[in-house]
Amino acid sequence: MKLALILISILFILSSIEGCGEQSEQEAAPEQIQEEMSIDTVALSVTDTIGVFYGDTTLEFGSLNRVRIDEHGNIFALDGRKSTLKVFSFEGDLQETIGRFGSGPGEFQYPTGFVFLRDGGLLVSDFGGNALLFFDTTCAFDHQIPRFFPVAPVEPVTGPGNTFIAGSMDIHQNEDGYSGTSFLGRYTGEDMDPELIYRSYPLIITMSITNGEQNVNVDNVDCVWESDLNGAVYFAVRSDSTYCVERFDPDANPSIIVERGWERIPKTEEELAEGVLNEGLSRHDDGSTTVRREEAEDQDLYHLAIETLSTDQDGNVWVGQGYTSIPTFEVYNEAGELLRVVTIPELEGIRGLRFCFLNGMLAYDYAPVDYPKIYLLDFQLPR
Repeated sequence: MKLALILISILFILSSIEGCGEQSEQEAAPEQIQEEMSIDTVALSVTDTIGVFYGDTTLEFGSLNRVRIDEHGNIFALDGRKSTLKVFSFEGDLQETIGRFGSGPGEFQYPTGFVFLRDGGLLVSDFGGNALLFFDTTCAFDHQIPRFFPVAPVEPVTGPGNTFIAGSMDIHQNEDGYSGTSFLGRYTGEDMDPELIYRSYPLIITMSITNGEQNVNVDNVDCVWESDLNGAVYFAVRSDSTYCVERFDPDANPSIIVERGWERIPKTEEELAEGVLNEGLSRHDDGSTTVRREEAEDQDLYHLAIETLSTDQDGNVWVGQGYTSIPTFEVYNEAGELLRVVTIPELEGIRGLRFCFLNGMLAYDYAPVDYPKIYLLDFQLPR
């Protein structure tokens, strides 16, 4: 019986995206938000969008896996399905296209994350190709680190110095089977190994037999993280029963900035019927890989407490709530003081949104029901 397939279900790294739907009486849940009565609530509005269903191919996206804004206000949009990284002005004009599908220098199999390095370069994580690709200050390909196992570091964010912080896995085989961990680590980019591990969790590994072949199914803890301009990183486990945000300073010293009790909020039948988008990687015994991106039945009966983490120019962390149909954020400073609550009413009910609030403000469809698009945001002016 040969080991033919390892299925890597990247919940720690590329988590399933849940539908929002209508919240009815669950929407308010005022007891879940700290001190709302004394905190200002601010609304953002959508000023424009980038992306079309068909027509202008420069504005067509196969998928929006990661979108960031650089210090000059340019928008970098990573399209995993089309294996390209497109650069737009903030007005939506295409400036440049980086990479293409392939296995050669500077080419991607299925890229899912990227990060701006402090030396002015760019790092792209190729989930499908199990590689990290480095580009110079002109966005020209420089070099790559290939053949990571089981996956290349994913969802990279900027670390202190010229390091980056990303999630990965470590799997070992022994006479009793497989064991391993998923972890958030800091990398120098000089080799495959992290120089420091912030948090790690044991993997859940199960075996199955399909058509006489043995499959190893790997599952892991669902987490989210983002860094600030100084290289501090915010980290949270995406859970339906806990609400906690941890901060690691640039020297990797941890502190809990937000932690409170959380009462589970059940999903409605309509919300469960919307399903989820799962993304994972299948590795074959010949070394080849297959990326899975597919709709699946929603098995989670409760809403997440924390859905997303983002940071802004002032070093604040925007904690995206997981139970509201209107995108809602609690904004904290590094000391854990709640500064404000921010909502985006125009994006109510849109599934699978991700956000960027550094060097500008935008949202984007990670799991759209129609076609992927970027939403440019600004503070809503009083009428």
